[in-house]
Amino acid sequence: MKNILYIFFSVLFLISCSDNDPLQNTGNNQEEYGWSVPKEKIRGSFNPFPLVLDPDMIKTKNINFILEDSRIALISFNDEIRAYPYEFVSKYEAVNDRIGNMEYTLSFCPITKSGIAFDRNFSNKKLILKASGYLYQENQVLYDEKTDSYWSQMLLQSIKGVYSGKKPATFHHVELPWKMVKTYFPEALVFTRESIDNKPEPDKKEVPEKSELFYGFLNKNLNPKSDVNISIYRFQSFSKATVLKKKFIQNKELLIIGNSDEHFITSYINNIKADFTAVQNQFPVVMKDDLGNLWNLFGKAVSGPDKGKQLESPTDFFALLWAWEDFYDHIIIEE
Repeated sequence: MKNILYIFFSVLFLISCSDNDPLQNTGNNQEEYGWSVPKEKIRGSFNPFPLVLDPDMIKTKNINFILEDSRIALISFNDEIRAYPYEFVSKYEAVNDRIGNMEYTLSFCPITKSGIAFDRNFSNKKLILKASGYLYQENQVLYDEKTDSYWSQMLLQSIKGVYSGKKPATFHHVELPWKMVKTYFPEALVFTRESIDNKPEPDKKEVPEKSELFYGFLNKNLNPKSDVNISIYRFQSFSKATVLKKKFIQNKELLIIGNSDEHFITSYINNIKADFTAVQNQFPVVMKDDLGNLWNLFGKAVSGPDKGKQLESPTDFFALLWAWEDFYDHIIIEE
């Protein structure tokens, strides 16, 4: 009888274990999943930063304490604009936010000066990312507690955990100085020191010299250390007038639009097969095409037959030159 009961309860135990989602109880399992990148290039320790999730925001027009040259990341969706001054994001290095049903993590690494917005929806899970305390090649490593997964920001993929080697999608963002944001986007919602309950002061002002930063874009399927050339641009590559550069990558025409005086560079994919040219003195309109459309800084047609249409964008971001060279081979500095 004892043997029968033992077998019965053993079977029940095995059934209950097989029904569990393996991601629910992983904890911080350092043994089961090792680093997928060279361990000698990992620095730091597991010391997660405070989590920022769905913060309160303040309208641009109600803010008077941000320096004019402060570097701001802007995300736009369905005509709503949210702004993230890096001087405040750097305290946490990651802000989990949403616009409508678009959920993202705006990440910023103060060492490499790189800002990237990741899609939080991944493999039927909802990531909630925060800085882990680790660095890979001196660049931030993000961490999702529920899936016990680690994500290299500039490598754009998971480097530890059940998703190791997988790449999350990214959302397009545009960077501007605060003086441009407050002038042209007074209704934008801004992440500030007052967005979090404890109202932390920023560690330092993120106002880098223009010569420090290089803008680059990647094909979404491009692997690091590939033989594909990666073009990067500095603000000196453009002029005080808005300039539109065109480049073909894998049979797609990229439109790289920038202005050194207004301190922006961004890019879009010409998926409507039109002929684009730069527009002057109509910011935030920056481009027009031969079909009669005007396009704003966020790649959206604001007038013309395609009004409301959104251009696709590559994965793009700014970073310091040494960081680009550490993560990717075949870097070409465009002039």
